[in-house]
Amino acid sequence: MKIHIIPMLLTAVLLSACGQPEPPHLKQGTLLPSVRAIADFQLTDHNGKPFTRENLRSKWSFAFFGYTHCSDICPTSLSMLAQVIRKLEKDNTLNTLPQVVFVSVDPERDTPELLAEFVPYFHPDFIGVTGDPEQLLVLTRQLGTFFGKAPGDNADDYRVDHSAAMLLFDPDGNFHAVFGTPHDPGLIAQDFIAIKNYYEVTHGRKKS
Repeated sequence: MKIHIIPMLLTAVLLSACGQPEPPHLKQGTLLPSVRAIADFQLTDHNGKPFTRENLRSKWSFAFFGYTHCSDICPTSLSMLAQVIRKLEKDNTLNTLPQVVFVSVDPERDTPELLAEFVPYFHPDFIGVTGDPEQLLVLTRQLGTFFGKAPGDNADDYRVDHSAAMLLFDPDGNFHAVFGTPHDPGLIAQDFIAIKNYYEVTHGRKKS
């Protein structure tokens, strides 16, 4: 009986060792159970150039949804993302830093010109994008994020309710992970490295 059991146990161990590596244990972020492919969308960046799904490909991307008239959450979150990038800049294992995309959900007030003044203030490489409300809905509905205008005292004085989560897209342009609040830049940077390394191992990609 033992003669048959031992080879079976060895086979099971070998199969386990040769299988896919375990997903990383993240401290701040959450991996999606399966990555989510995103249908194309048509937005405009703060330089007046088109920003589409193609702009999410071939690089990692953090995305945050907000608006420039936001008094606290948006500036705080962009400052936090700038800290994440500064921490990653010190990592010698990274050849390419992730891009950071601020998606304005207030296209009535947030013109590309205003985004060009606001977004690079936090980091010169950050990208601000916006577009028609219909195109913003095309994107946000796929990602499970929300936004909606809340009335103010007059037509120009209103707030926009929106999700505070950070989203991470992989180099295939797919929605890969989400970072909920409260955000810790050190933990997000660590989790990003773990996610990137796991992606490269499981997809057979070279380090980026």
